[in-house]
Amino acid sequence: MNLLYDTLPDTVTVGGRSYRIYTDYRDWLRFYDMQEDDSISRRDKLLLMLEWYMDKPPASCLEEALEALIGFATRSEKQPQQRQQSDSGRKTTDRVLSWQYDAAYVYAAFLSVYHMDLQQVEQMHWHLFLGLFDALPDETPIKQRMGYRSVNLAEIKDKNERRRIRKIQDRIRIPQPELDGYQCGAFFG
Repeated sequence: MNLLYDTLPDTVTVGGRSYRIYTDYRDWLRFYDMQEDDSISRRDKLLLMLEWYMDKPPASCLEEALEALIGFATRSEKQPQQRQQSDSGRKTTDRVLSWQYDAAYVYAAFLSVYHMDLQQVEQMHWHLFLGLFDALPDETPIKQRMGYRSVNLAEIKDKNERRRIRKIQDRIRIPQPELDGYQCGAFFG
């Protein structure tokens, strides 16, 4: 999709049929917050995500309906992989961005770069918001935080530089929920 001339989508396809969805960026920030909320069961998340549909798909298509929303949220047709492969071949689940935890930095970046007060914006399509976010300069604090979080310390040869980056990473690390007994067991195999 080209933001310069393509019409921004306001539907997703579930079971071969188009369903209208909410498209404002605030709705999608809430969507991500809901997905990250470990106090909500997977079943309840599936039911809650129907709130992002103006026209509700049939209950028999809940999984496909969620995948369609995730495709819209990520601007792709496929569901994103939970684990990403780094350049060194190591798998990582470390996130470089949390819309909730980094909210102040996102807000400040839009205000300083685009002179756009996100609290005052009446409506902005999620894909337009993401396009503007992607285009933020690397010098903005949010992009710097993301850059530091993505550094693979194992690739840094100089021990002083590695220590410096580790301290920064520790200071800006996205808080992770504590693991329960089942998750700990799964982690160790």
